[in-house]
Amino acid sequence: MTERLYLRDPYLTRFTAHLVSLRDLDGKPAAVLDRSAFYPEGGGQPGDQGTLGGAAVLDVQDRDGEVLHLLDRPLDAGREVEGTVDWSRRFDHMQQHHGQHLLSAAFLRVHGAWTASFHLGERLCTIDLDFSISRLDEPALRAAEAVANESVFRDLPVVARDFVGEERARLQLRKEPVKGDRVVLVEGVDASPCGGTHPARTGEVGCIAVLGAEKWGSGKARVEFACGSRVVKLVAEQGKWLSGAAAALKCAARDLPEAARRAADEALAKRRLADSLEKEVARLRAEQLAASGSPVVAQVERASLARALAAALADRGRVALIGAVENGRAHLCFARPRGAGGPAMHDLLKEALQVLGGKGGGSAEFAQGSGDPARLDEALAAARARLDQDTQ
Repeated sequence: MTERLYLRDPYLTRFTAHLVSLRDLDGKPAAVLDRSAFYPEGGGQPGDQGTLGGAAVLDVQDRDGEVLHLLDRPLDAGREVEGTVDWSRRFDHMQQHHGQHLLSAAFLRVHGAWTASFHLGERLCTIDLDFSISRLDEPALRAAEAVANESVFRDLPVVARDFVGEERARLQLRKEPVKGDRVVLVEGVDASPCGGTHPARTGEVGCIAVLGAEKWGSGKARVEFACGSRVVKLVAEQGKWLSGAAAALKCAARDLPEAARRAADEALAKRRLADSLEKEVARLRAEQLAASGSPVVAQVERASLARALAAALADRGRVALIGAVENGRAHLCFARPRGAGGPAMHDLLKEALQVLGGKGGGSAEFAQGSGDPARLDEALAAARARLDQDTQ
């Protein structure tokens, strides 16, 4: 059984230990020590990283009460080794994990929303609430965020230790313990069973930023957030995005919402105009091509025009085999008049797609697909040959 030094002192980053054995974990060497300051993955918190006896610690896992240190190279069992925990990673995880405790307590206090699970990601964190997403509008999120940050700014002491007997019975735990007697307590704010690493005071969390909420499961809510130094990085990152968007739209950052709405409205109007003009072009080309009889085999400039032209020709009683090359793909649109007999368009398309090496589908009256642009002529010819064969 490994003595877990991080439980007594989450600020301990250097220690010596005896290398008890070397195991195999996912094809890599994994060291078992008699004592360790490395936190193993659990409770939504990732494992620590660092170095051990000169080898890199890539991950730390808990297996049947033993702490396995996944290494980039093997070490000799039976020797004394020095371990060094990556402090920046450890402290970041302490900020995120304790921030989650405060945020979960705030959602419970403000909205009666219980936390079902927690995930500490590389960039952002999430909590899943047993609470309807329909009740978590922007004011509701900000209310919980404000209460959580109040606990941070008060710089309250954090107690993380085993509680037993009457002392344990007096605690109003936010959730039932899974194992052990360890509880992380902030007096008057939160008491939660937890085996993770936490700071000595709430102020070390720095700040908590709720970034948004989305639906999770059956109408429940997943809340995305970040704490401490991650918030500083996010502010800089999003400031860069806003500056880039503002420069592109030629406006001040504060005017971005209105400028974006205006650009979207203009783009929609232009798209509708372009669609209308394309239909008119298809109508005019269909009138010209229909005069040559049926079937009509042609190539045009865009996939959307191919679809419009094929439909327009079918409306004029013609079978249409239309192709186009766009964005490095050959596009096929085959159509025939509604209710007409003869070869099914999806059968002709299947023949052509064997040449193109592509995919597609449709109905007897209209089918479309795409594939290798270098063989478009050959594919149209194969479809035409199949059509001629079936109509003889």
